[in-house]
Amino acid sequence: MNIEINELFAIQNKLISQTPLKFKRYLFEKINWENRMITITGARGTGKTTLVLQHFKEKYKTTAECLYMSADNPLVLKNGVYNIATEYFKYYGDAIIIDEIHKQTNWSSEVKALYDAFPDKKIIILGSSRLNILNQKGDLSRRTLIYNLKGLSFREFLELKYEVNFSSFGLKEILSNHIKISSDLLHINRDILKYFMEYKQIGFYPFFTTVDISEYQVLLNNVLDKVIYEDVPTLKDIKSSSQVALKKLIAYLAISKIPTINIGSMCNELDISKETLYEFLDLLSRADLINIIKKRDATVRSLKKSRIFLSNPNLYYAISNELWKHNVDVGNIRESFFVSQLNELYLLYSSQIADYSIDLKTGKDIEVEIGGKTKSRKQIMDTQDGYVFRDDQEMGYDNIIPLYLSGFLY
Repeated sequence: MNIEINELFAIQNKLISQTPLKFKRYLFEKINWENRMITITGARGTGKTTLVLQHFKEKYKTTAECLYMSADNPLVLKNGVYNIATEYFKYYGDAIIIDEIHKQTNWSSEVKALYDAFPDKKIIILGSSRLNILNQKGDLSRRTLIYNLKGLSFREFLELKYEVNFSSFGLKEILSNHIKISSDLLHINRDILKYFMEYKQIGFYPFFTTVDISEYQVLLNNVLDKVIYEDVPTLKDIKSSSQVALKKLIAYLAISKIPTINIGSMCNELDISKETLYEFLDLLSRADLINIIKKRDATVRSLKKSRIFLSNPNLYYAISNELWKHNVDVGNIRESFFVSQLNELYLLYSSQIADYSIDLKTGKDIEVEIGGKTKSRKQIMDTQDGYVFRDDQEMGYDNIIPLYLSGFLY
């Protein structure tokens, strides 16, 4: 086996030795690891690499069985994914894991060629954008199971940092049984609101375990830069001036109180055209930096009355800290948290009655209002299936539910 493969083995062995098994993300048990080809996507920093290395550590005993490599490694960039994998499979390897797959030119064609050339081998690829993978040539979508890894839920944060294990609950169970659930949680830990505040500041990305809060925010801003200057160009070839404009758009969203999108004011503030704004929002959404919640009847192109938030509360604090400690809007924090926990798990829409409509497949949407502990039920008084999720509240009553409980959905 040539020296370049051996160098990859050395990198792999070091990573494996540093991979813990004590805490596993929610997705670990949901993945069909026996499938011939698996694709795992998700925002930078959510733990995709750790997830697959944990699988390696449990499934494979030696490098002769599985090879991990990152597509942005100079050795891989030089030789190509297909050539390295072919060389490796000559020595009876059973599987290959390819991280940062979007960094490899023509990666989809090379992966498809591998899949077809080695029908008895397994392939796991990691990338930052599902749409990028689905849009690539080679029709990989018919060959691979695709999973998306969300950021840490509040429940996972408690388990990872404080080693307190809680069950997850479906939304229907939370709506109908939230008093008992809250009571049980508070019986185990009375500091739930304190930890919830901590989570909103530093708990969405697993790397919080290695740094303090100031370092975490610096790292998070570095992640943003990597997404804008390295990942976004893999989605679309854009000019450097557009990358700067993207950063301005993110900053604008971070410090503005924007419960719904106002296209005109955003264009004026950022000095960009309507078409450019639509393109930027699409890129940021595909890069998992923002969540856009549309009306139920909205067309693909329409953003009227949509609600837009950064993908999680941590981003607001990190960006506002970088922008001379600008105060964050507590309403944006609450709603971005709620959306980050429910998005992808449920069909979530911007509501004309309340803040959100949620389709639970029961034939009728529920209406949800998000607010602080003084938030009233006024907007949902005439709605049979209406709920208020309140921040800063340990326990609820009737249709008033503590906001932190939406962090126990996964």
